[in-house]
Formats: sequence, structure tokens, C-alpha cells
Amino acid sequence: MKLCKKEYKKPPTFPKWAGVNPELADKKIYYLYKNGIKADFGDLKNHSNHIEMAGFRASSIISYRVNNSGDFDIYRFVVFPSIRVNPNNTHGSLCEHFEGVSLRFNGENERIKSIEFNGILTFNSVAGGVKITRKILPFRDKCALLEEIEITFESDGKLEIENAFSKRIVEPEYTPYDYDIELKKETYFIDKKSQFSKNEKAHIRIIYSAENVSFDDAENEVNKRLAFISENAGRLKITTPSSNINLECEFAKLRASESIFKTKNGLMHAPGGGNYYAALWTNDQCEYANPFFAYLGYDKANEQSLNCYDLFSKLVYDDRAVLTSICAEGEDFWNGAGDRGDTSMFVYGFTRYLLTTGDRKNAEKYLDKLETACRYIESKINESKVVQSDSDELENRFESGSANLSTAVITYDAFLSMMYLEKEFGNTEKSEKYRQLSNLIKQGIEEYFEANVEGFETYRYCEEESKLRSWICLPLTVGINRRKEGTIAALKSEKLKKPCGLLTRSGEQTYWDRSLLYALRGMFNCGSAGDALEMLEEYTFSRLFCSHVPYPIEAFPEGNGAQLSAEAALYVRIITEGILGFRPTGFNSFEIHPNLPEKWDFLKIENFVFAGEKINFDVIREQDGRVVVRQS
Repeated sequence: MKLCKKEYKKPPTFPKWAGVNPELADKKIYYLYKNGIKADFGDLKNHSNHIEMAGFRASSIISYRVNNSGDFDIYRFVVFPSIRVNPNNTHGSLCEHFEGVSLRFNGENERIKSIEFNGILTFNSVAGGVKITRKILPFRDKCALLEEIEITFESDGKLEIENAFSKRIVEPEYTPYDYDIELKKETYFIDKKSQFSKNEKAHIRIIYSAENVSFDDAENEVNKRLAFISENAGRLKITTPSSNINLECEFAKLRASESIFKTKNGLMHAPGGGNYYAALWTNDQCEYANPFFAYLGYDKANEQSLNCYDLFSKLVYDDRAVLTSICAEGEDFWNGAGDRGDTSMFVYGFTRYLLTTGDRKNAEKYLDKLETACRYIESKINESKVVQSDSDELENRFESGSANLSTAVITYDAFLSMMYLEKEFGNTEKSEKYRQLSNLIKQGIEEYFEANVEGFETYRYCEEESKLRSWICLPLTVGINRRKEGTIAALKSEKLKKPCGLLTRSGEQTYWDRSLLYALRGMFNCGSAGDALEMLEEYTFSRLFCSHVPYPIEAFPEGNGAQLSAEAALYVRIITEGILGFRPTGFNSFEIHPNLPEKWDFLKIENFVFAGEKINFDVIREQDGRVVVRQS
């Protein structure tokens, strides 16, 4: 360990001007363009946004704003997850804000013309008689961010480059490498001259790094990023009658897949958002992302999923809860909110993952750990037949009482998957035990949580809560539908539904996308496809074209609408588990119950991976109105 000679101060993740404005959640700014989205200057006036992009060793959040005159600012925030400035700390990754270069041609500054995003962020601008294209992207496997600038001269003149080269040394408190970290911004002006003639082109390459990266290393990074985007597009290809939903599925797959980092304890999928790297959570990873990765077919995602479950399995006991988070590259833990129902999240996600992958070998290896986890969960079932926990996945930001609906529902589904898993090994008595436990929890959900809340026949979130909560959607995601009409009415009501999303609690201003994404899955799953499609189209329009593009977010105002990666996985699961109705029931068996909206004639899913095989699903509405599923 090295001691820092001076205190390291983390720079702000966002500049003050990059705040998300929920009032603009339904104002269209961007439009479909090629394989992504684009916005022209006329719509960009007085606009700001931020987008996260990641590689295996660095993640960047690029904030940008445009004023009414076309002047624009770019704020480059870069995180290096495996370079630890504070050991054994969730937020201890090395971060830096890098200044870019500014260009002038014949004395005129740049003015923005358009912005594009297809997985690479592109700024198109002009300065006098030149056209300028800036592409910003993370290196695939380096601690670096790349900015490529191409300049096309439409007249003779002089090009001025300001802030073209700088280098500074930061000595972190701790690093896993035995050398001083050099935070560098290096600019390479390929043409090495300032006077240009009409029809000439010039190129500038900038590397923002925390390791020695050469300009030769950067030569093919744009193609590497495009190849990763293309490969990702070929996995779990979703085609619907909505071009908006199709593209948002592509973006969601990209955001979920890119946020995987190399650490000293193996690959780790991490939320991101400027704060959460080289770390794992029982909700974000175990519950949200990994079951999705099971059928995505991305080898690195599967490698990190098994690594995640393996690391958490070491924290399984029958007399205590699984800890909330494994942080600092697996060197430490965070459990600040106590038992959030984390053990149920672990079992829920791991059993679905094992059944979907058909991984009998690993299922046998970890079955004892899963049974031990279930014994702890069973010990927390109270007299009301629901599971007690200290808090929930919102970590006491809102009332969760001593027993909450979220933990109960996740437990119910976890026991069902355990029933299927034990059956695969011929453990008839254990399989029956988990069937009975799931029925017991379902009975408890109906008896303990069903209530009239603010005039709706739905669920109370906990005994101590008198207001509607967006998490009332959860029973619908697991087939508990007795109160679906009142629950959907509450979710659609002005008490919860706003243009920005679903409010976490009625009467508040806070919203978290994860509850809306679960709600949409649940509404499709329970057969209310019409209501669900309307909300899905509104949500997709907002995230794809409006004030904060193009990914699902975690929360607002907390986190400034950070584009956490696991929420992106939840978007795709609306289609796979909500509309297709997929559920694994064994290593070689699954059930589907399609919930095709009346407005749709088809849903096509290609390269869905189950038990190691790629499956294509065609959900088709016949002329007589019947919905059929063809599998190939």
C-alpha cells in the first residue's frame, strides 16, 4: 500500500448545469437516426444531458449543454474502477474530470449543429469555414477515454487549438499496481500544422487516461466499440411493430452489457452512475441483471454472473442475512441498511439463472448454499406468513416497516424456483416443501398486504405505510393477480403516474425507474397488455427522445437521473418475461404465456439462449385473433 502525500478529492460527477428537468420528460428533442438517435441545433437550444459509456477498465459520464446561440460545453467525467484511492470503500475508485480542446478557425469559435448517439457520442459542429466531428467513447480494455476529432475545411484559413496538451500526476492513497498513477490528457494533432486549404481534412486524437496508453493503442478503438455494439445487437434480437421500443431494447442491452469491469476478484457487473463500480449488490446484480444475462448469450456477462453468485454464496448462513453489497473489488462489504431481504434476492436471481442456463453442474455445486439461504428466509417468516426484514432495496429512504411487500413477493418467487430446482435433482420431499412454502407466502401476501389504500383495492406496502407506493406492482410480476384491477388503476392514477415515471410514494416528487419497469412487466404478465403498452410507449418515448436520453435511470432527484446499468436489464425483461411470458421450470423446460397487445400482430425474439441453445420465438396473431407461438 502506498500512502498519498496529499488528500485525494473526487471531482463532481456532474457539472451544476447538467441537472435533469422532470418537467421536460415529454418534450421531444431527439429523433431516430440510422442505428441511434440524433438532435439538431433547433431542438438543442438551452438543452443539457449526460450519458454514461463503459469499457472493462473505465467508465465515463459525458455531460453536455447547448445555449441559444449554439455555444456548447462538454464535461468529461471518467472513473477507473480498479484503481482504488480509498481502500475498501464503495466509492473509492479513482475519478477525474478532463478538459477537452477548443477549436477556432479564422477567429471563429465552434457552434453546435447536431448531436448523435448510437453507443458512441458524436458532436457535429462548425467554426467559420470548417466542419468538425467529435466522437467520444471508452477504450474497450484500457484505463482510458478516447476523443477523435475530424475537421473538414471548406475554405482556406488558420486553425487554432487551445488547451492542446496537459499532463498532471496524482498519487492515490492506494492502488493495486506497484507504480504511481499518472492521470494524463494527451493530444495528438496528426497533421501538425495550423494553416489549411479548402477541401483538406485534419485529425486530432485525445486520450484521457490513468495508465500508459499510446496513440497506436487508440488506432482501432472506434472499430472495437462499433464491433461490440454490433455483436450486442445480434444477441437476443427483439423486433416489435414499434421502432421506438426496438431501439430502446438495443440501447438497454448495450448499457447492461457494457458495465462489466475487470477487478482483482474477477469480472464484476456494476451499476455505475459515478459512484458504484467494482462492486456487486443483491438487487442490482443478483436480482435484476444476472437473470437477464442468463438468456442474453454474452460470455463475459455469464462469467461475471457466476462470479457474482460465487462471491455472494460465501456470505450465506442459516442464522444471518446475506450482506447487501460486495465492494472494493471484492475486498470489503457494505451492509448499511441491515437485512433488506437480500437473501431472498440472492435465491430469486440465482435459481432463475441456473434454471435458464441449464447449468446442472453449478446447480449441484451451489444447491447446499441455496438451501442454507432458504433456511434463513424461513426463519424470518412471522405469524402473518410474511418475511420480516430490516428494510428493503430502497434502504430506508421510504418507510418499509418490519415486513414489506417487496421482500415477501421476491421470497414467494424464490421458493417457486427452488421447487423446480429440487425437482431436477429428484428431491421430491424438498421440492414439495418449497411448493408449500411458496403457497404459505402467497397466502400471507393476500391476507397481510391486501388493503384499500387511498381509495384503491390494492396492497399496502407495509403495515406502517398509509400512502400508495409504486412497488404495489410486484405481485403482478409473479402471477399473484387477485388485486390486479385495483393495482393497475392505482398505478395509472395521478397519485403515482407522472410524465417522468412512477412516483415512489404518492404525494412525493421522487421516482425510481426500477419500479416502473417492474410495473410494466407485471401489467403485461397479468394480461393487461393494453394498459401496459400505452405506458410502455410513453416511457420509451420519454427516455429515447426527450430531456434525458437514452437509457433507463435509477432515481431522481437523488443521483441526478444516473443511468445505472441494471435498470437497463429490467427494460428488456418487460419483453421477455412480460410480453413473451417466459419462465424457466427446469434445466430443459420452460413455460411461456404470451401477452401480445391487441395493437400488435407479432413479436419476434431471435437468439434467446436457453440451456446453451439459441431459440427463436415468433409470437403471431392469426386472422381469427388467436395468438400462437412458433419456436425454431
